[in-house]
Amino acid sequence: MYWNYYATQVMHHFGGEPWQRWNPAMRDRLVATQSDQGHEAGSWYFPDKYGDAGGRLYNTAMAVMILEVYYRYLPLYREEAVRDAF
Repeated sequence: MYWNYYATQVMHHFGGEPWQRWNPAMRDRLVATQSDQGHEAGSWYFPDKYGDAGGRLYNTAMAVMILEVYYRYLPLYREEAVRDAF
């Protein structure tokens, strides 16, 4: 999940066609793997070395941060904003 989080940030900043492929695939995977049963509903858990160490809280926090990565940056970081400034 840690790798996926930073990869999502890189892909978002890179933009273009790679981001257009990456984002729906990552989003759909996360939505499909979100728990919908009992007290775990709405959370994520991926059993691996890091997922086991961090548990459901870690996995859920990372999944939420991945899903909201493109809401975090102001448009002033886009290429058009920089190009139009000069």
